[in-house]
Amino acid sequence: MTTEPSPVILVVEDDTAVRQPLVKFLQMRQYTVVTAETADEGLDAIRRQRPAAAIVDLRLRRGTGREVVVSMPPDVPVIIFSGLRSESADLESIRPLTRLVEKPYSLVMLMDTLEDMLEQARSMKP
Repeated sequence: MTTEPSPVILVVEDDTAVRQPLVKFLQMRQYTVVTAETADEGLDAIRRQRPAAAIVDLRLRRGTGREVVVSMPPDVPVIIFSGLRSESADLESIRPLTRLVEKPYSLVMLMDTLEDMLEQARSMKP
């Protein structure tokens, strides 16, 4: 009996106090998590291993999460983490499978959004 590998979720967040609980919560839900603190690390992570989905903060200390969002393959769901809706509105309109979760956020709401988006992405594949 073979088991499917758990989906890889890329988390691009430079704030440790936000990133660590999110990573723990995702791991408790059986996801494999790859983290990045900068836009460059996020872009490298995308090149090394195609994630099933990504959770990206737009405001990073070094670089912008926007670069990561637009570099993500179009069929990969992206949740944008932001305190300002205006920062993500254009990304949501130009990139399918992109949604905003505003900070402060609920881990349960975030997980529901992620699972909905992963299901939507699966249903789009031939």
